[in-house]
Amino acid sequence: MTSLLIIDDHPVYRDALSEKLAFVFTPEGIRVAAAGCVQEGLELIQATPTPWVILLDIIMPGPGLSGLAAIKALKELPNVEHIVAISGLDEHIWEPKTVSAGATLFLSKNGTADFMIRKLRPLIHLATPATVDAPSHEAKEFRLTQRQLEVLSLIAQGHPNQIIAHHLEISEQTVKIHITQIFKELRVFNRTQAVLKAQKHQLLP
Repeated sequence: MTSLLIIDDHPVYRDALSEKLAFVFTPEGIRVAAAGCVQEGLELIQATPTPWVILLDIIMPGPGLSGLAAIKALKELPNVEHIVAISGLDEHIWEPKTVSAGATLFLSKNGTADFMIRKLRPLIHLATPATVDAPSHEAKEFRLTQRQLEVLSLIAQGHPNQIIAHHLEISEQTVKIHITQIFKELRVFNRTQAVLKAQKHQLLP
């Protein structure tokens, strides 16, 4: 069973978001937990060997891990499936940084809870064995994230970076970062090679 963890030092925001996500996801069998700092989150993850999807506030004051270093540290844990960076900072500046550090998504705190839930749902379903299909098993072998699979699918449809960015509601810089990671994981050097290899290994729908 997948677990969802909110790591945020602001108690009002953390409790409100936790309550909202628990209301939506608990009936679907998703456990929702919360932590006030990265260290507390690490202890919880290590003590509970189930797949985790983490919502991480990337700027938290005080000692201990935070920011991009926290993303990298959490990403190294074997039972962490996805990290979603959350912040009220400039999305255009921080989205490429967090994705490059290992986050699957960047979500602005200025967005609505319903928007966040819509973005989280495929990540949670991906981490739930009962809803993972054959292509996702292959994707896990290649260590491609759900977002990278979406980018790869749009590449296969012949879309340029600008259209991909518009379709996925991300920046072109983030699209470029995802494409670089796709090429690296598939061990290819261009879009055509990436699409051919993805088709060969049934990574595309």
